[in-house]
Amino acid sequence: MELDSREPDTEGRSFRVGLALLAVLIAAIVGLQLWGTHFRNPGYGAVSGDPDQALNTGDFSAKIAIAFPEMNTSQRAVFSYQMALPWPSAYRRLGVFKQAVLRQPGLSSLAKIDSPAATRDFDKHDIRKLQREKKMWLRIYGPAKLTPDEARRYAKDVKALNLGPLTGIAQAEVYRRAGMDSKAARILAEAKSSARVSLIAAGCLIGLLAVGGISGFGFAAVFLVKSAPRLGVAPRSQLSPNALVTAFIVYLASYIGLSAAVELLTDAAGYAIADTWAGAAYMALLVCSATAAFALGLWSLLKRTGQAGQDWRGIGYRSTSVGRDALWGVGGFLSSLPFVAAAAVISLVLSNTVLRQFPTPEQPFGEIISQGGVVEIVLVFFAAVIVAPIVEETFFRGALYTAFRGRMGVWPAVFLSSAIFAVIHPLPGGFLPILALACVLALLRERTGSLLPCMVCHAVYNTVGLLLVTLAF
Repeated sequence: MELDSREPDTEGRSFRVGLALLAVLIAAIVGLQLWGTHFRNPGYGAVSGDPDQALNTGDFSAKIAIAFPEMNTSQRAVFSYQMALPWPSAYRRLGVFKQAVLRQPGLSSLAKIDSPAATRDFDKHDIRKLQREKKMWLRIYGPAKLTPDEARRYAKDVKALNLGPLTGIAQAEVYRRAGMDSKAARILAEAKSSARVSLIAAGCLIGLLAVGGISGFGFAAVFLVKSAPRLGVAPRSQLSPNALVTAFIVYLASYIGLSAAVELLTDAAGYAIADTWAGAAYMALLVCSATAAFALGLWSLLKRTGQAGQDWRGIGYRSTSVGRDALWGVGGFLSSLPFVAAAAVISLVLSNTVLRQFPTPEQPFGEIISQGGVVEIVLVFFAAVIVAPIVEETFFRGALYTAFRGRMGVWPAVFLSSAIFAVIHPLPGGFLPILALACVLALLRERTGSLLPCMVCHAVYNTVGLLLVTLAF
C-alpha cells in the first residue's frame, strides 16, 4: 500500500485506531448475520439449503404454470416448495398450489403451517395467527359449502397472506367454494392474465439486460484500457482520513443500531408483512432510520472537517457537468452487469455447496411489493431508488473511499471500501455480486471525482432489481 508519509504521526495513529474500531464493527455485523441465518435456524440450512431461494424458485415456476400451463413447470414448483419446508410459507404455498392448480389434495400441507417444526422460534402471537389461518383453510376446503359472507371475508384474509403469485388463484378458489362461479371465473382470468403480462415483461427486461451486459462488457474493456493509466493521477483529497473514517463509523453504527431497533419494534408490536399497513410502517421506519443515520454521520463529517478548516464536499459532492456524470452512471451500470452476473452465478454455486449451512436471508422488499398497495410500493421504491443511493454513496464511496484513497493506492482503496459495503448486505450469497457492483462504483468515483455517477448507477441498479422481482415473483 502507498502510505502518505506527509501526515503527522498523530493523524496516522488516530486513523489506525479508527480502522480498528471499524474492523470490530464489521466483524460484529458479519457475526450477527451468520448467527441469524445459521445458529438460529440450523435445520433449514442442513436440510433444504436456502429456503428463501427455494420459495422464489417455486413462485417463479408456479407463476409460469398459471400463465402458461403448456410449459409444464408444476412439478418444479412442487419440488421447490418442498425444499423450503418446514417454513409456514412453504406449507401454505404447497397446499394452495396442489388444491387450486393441480387439483390434488393439499389440505394436509395447509394443516401443518402451525406444526412444531414450522413454528420453531416463533412467538405466541405468530403461532396464534397461524392457528387461526389453519382453521380458515380447513373451512375453505372442508365438506360444507361456504356462505357468500364467509367467501368475502376469507378472500380478504387470503390477500393479506404471503402467497405471491398464488394469491388470485386462491381467492378464486374461495369464491368457487361459495358457489359464486362468475366472480371466481373473473378473478381466475385476471390472475392468469396478470401472470402472463408480468412474465412477458420480465422476459423483455431480461433480454434488454442481456444486450446491455454485452455492451457493458465492451464499455468496461474500453474503460480499463483508456482510463486505467489515468486512475490515481488526480491529486489525493486533502480531507483528513481520520475525520472521514470517524464520520463513516458514526453513520454505520447509527444505521445498524437504528435498523435493529426497527426490527425489535416491529417484532414487539407483532407486525408481519401480511398485517394491514405493517409493510408501510416497516418501510417508513427504515427510511427514517437511514435518514437519521445519514444526518448523524453528516453532522460528524461537517464538525470535524469544519474544525480543520476543510471543505467536506471534497468527498465528491461536486459536478462539472450533471449530464455527463449521469451518462457515466448509466455506463457504469451497464459495465457492472457482466461482472455482477458472473459473481451471482459463482455465489449461487457456493450457496448450494460449501455454504449450504448458511442460507442467505432475502430482503423483504419484494414481499412487501407483492402483498402491499400503492403506499407500500411507493415507499419501497423511494427507499431503494432515492434514499439508499444518496445515503450509501455519500458514506461508502464518499467518506470511506476518500479516506482509504488518502492513505492507499487506487486498487486497495477500491477493494477495501467495496468489501465493507458488501458485508453489510445479506451474507453469504450477496457478498460477491455486491462486491462486483461496489468496485464499479468506486472506480466511477475515482475516475470522475464526483459521487453523482455513483448515485445514478446505484439508483438504476436498484430500480432494475425491484422491477425484476416485481415482475418475476
